[in-house]
Amino acid sequence: MSRRQQIAELVEERGFQSVKTLAEHFGVDASTIRRDLDRLASDGVVVRTHGGAAAVLADEEPEALTEQGTQRAEKRAIGAAMAERIYEGQTILLEGGTTCLEVARHLDHARLTVVTNDLAVGLEISTKPHINLVFVGGELLPASTSMWGPMSIQQLETMRVNVAIFGAGCVMDDGIYASSSYAIELKRKMQSIAAQSFFVADSTKFGREALFKVFGFEDFTAGITDDTLDPIRAARFPVPLIRVPHHGR
Repeated sequence: MSRRQQIAELVEERGFQSVKTLAEHFGVDASTIRRDLDRLASDGVVVRTHGGAAAVLADEEPEALTEQGTQRAEKRAIGAAMAERIYEGQTILLEGGTTCLEVARHLDHARLTVVTNDLAVGLEISTKPHINLVFVGGELLPASTSMWGPMSIQQLETMRVNVAIFGAGCVMDDGIYASSSYAIELKRKMQSIAAQSFFVADSTKFGREALFKVFGFEDFTAGITDDTLDPIRAARFPVPLIRVPHHGR
């Protein structure tokens, strides 16, 4: 296995890796590692950050990919179905990611409060004058539009919401997983302040594998996916899965 392949595996398994750490690990100088990381980043394998590299977050794809058609019809349908399950006057917490962004786009309520830590979701909600936006601050998560860190968690400590809505990088048989451990604590805090929780994930997210378990299913009211997911498989999940039809791209 080449050094670049080994670097890619380390970043995928452990999250952010600094140039210094990688140089010491492989016994080469920092400039060699920087060239490796630049090449891996240009190939879309890692995300180049200041001083190192981070994993590409599966549940927070760049918006450009979605606009080009990657599961966009399915995500629109899922977003609309989730928005229909939000009642007037509720306070909801909406996580980041392209599917959660579709939920935000479909919210047309006359009276609603949305709490989010995601810049793209926040900008979308800001265009809707009837919806009250509460933004959770902190540090910008590498390779995403989401905020995280102790400041974010501290802000959430003072809140209670009716419904929390989460995206999902990987949906496995025993829970929701992510390829990075960055925001696990924050996501769990979000769920702890909610009376109900839903996850939204298109059918391609089922059966993927990732290293870090974020949630079990025990605290979710339901999940929403598209009707491409096999109905027999959906019926075996320990939480109700709502399969929504979608129209062609």
